[in-house]
Amino acid sequence: MRHLLLFVYMFPLCLLAGETTLQYNDHVYRPTIKTVMLQLKGVEGSPAALELNSGDQFHLQFDDLDVTQRQLYYSFEHCNADWTPSGIMPTRAIQGLQQDLVQDFRYSFNTFQQYLHFDLFFPNDNMKFLLTGNYLLKVYEDNDQNNLLLTRRLMVYSKKAKLSPRVKRPALMELRDTHQEIDVLADISQMQVINAASSMQLVILQNQRWDNALRLKPFGINQAQLNYDYDDGSNCFPGLNEFRWADIRSLRMNSDRVRRINRDSTPIQVLMLNDPLRTFSEYQLLPESNGRFFIRNMEGSEPELDGDYAWVEFRLPYETPFKDRNLYLIGSFSDWQLKDEFKLQFKHASKYYAARILLKQGIYNYLYALGDPKTGSADCKLMEGSHFMAENDYTVLMYHRAYTNDFDELIGYQRLNTAGN
Repeated sequence: MRHLLLFVYMFPLCLLAGETTLQYNDHVYRPTIKTVMLQLKGVEGSPAALELNSGDQFHLQFDDLDVTQRQLYYSFEHCNADWTPSGIMPTRAIQGLQQDLVQDFRYSFNTFQQYLHFDLFFPNDNMKFLLTGNYLLKVYEDNDQNNLLLTRRLMVYSKKAKLSPRVKRPALMELRDTHQEIDVLADISQMQVINAASSMQLVILQNQRWDNALRLKPFGINQAQLNYDYDDGSNCFPGLNEFRWADIRSLRMNSDRVRRINRDSTPIQVLMLNDPLRTFSEYQLLPESNGRFFIRNMEGSEPELDGDYAWVEFRLPYETPFKDRNLYLIGSFSDWQLKDEFKLQFKHASKYYAARILLKQGIYNYLYALGDPKTGSADCKLMEGSHFMAENDYTVLMYHRAYTNDFDELIGYQRLNTAGN
């Protein structure tokens, strides 16, 4: 219990109470909630998407550094393609209970930092999805949806539309060496569609990111086939670079990117080697996981429970600080968002940016991103460079709003990787 008290002291009491405003994205409302993962059961690192009535299940897991036992509940809200609430009755989207208890929790063991680990599998006997589309998963305390712990985006899809995507060099000359163009053909011959140009919406995600998603209308319509082959860059993403990585599977031995481990502090402190600036570096193929993270513990047998937490310090040498923009670490571990806890501070005396982040043992992919103060968008190109040859995952989604519906269905889903395109 000594270690828990040391950690809780670091947070102001007002923050422990958590936020109250519902966010329609992946969001954590309390600073004690850590290492949130939502993926398909048995498919580590998979996107939060499953086919309706397929028999597959989602697996949500997270840790709470506050080990006080509480009653946690979860529920779902159906959303439109743009993640605004669809407004339909919950009973139209969910069969069974409209909320249920999160009952599976276990205590950590053999760790300096104590925590409760939660697991939730769904759909289950109590709650099943009736409609395709976007859903927001909410986890909250004491049957009070204003007392939120976390929210996660997930998708339930059908395959009414057959999607055929491919990645190629952009048609625009100025983008050919730095970007990747995703062309898509959509076969909707198995559907009755009225006015496909306005009722269909194509969304393309790069590495499971929603912050830079592309939303496209058909470029051309040929009978029952929709063409999304633009020549103006509308369907292009910056290729960026291979992801950097932090390997903290062991808190006893230094991995290839670790400079020093201090086990005399609680939590343990890890100092990473300085990261190089890659703005003008030549492209180099590296083993990485496209921004994802995986929980691992080389000294344990059950990393979900015996994986410890450590303060991990990242450093990026730089001559002068940016005047009008902040620098962040982004990746799946930051929910692909520019969060304060992932913001780097400039050290004038040593001329480098640095950030200390509390992470569970594992392997983490990340990039450096500059935050745009006007749009809030993340720009990785200046710090990381951008290359057509970079390896990336893409997810293609097709939404349809039927003439008789007041919500968006997700009627097409397809994934591809540039290496296997």
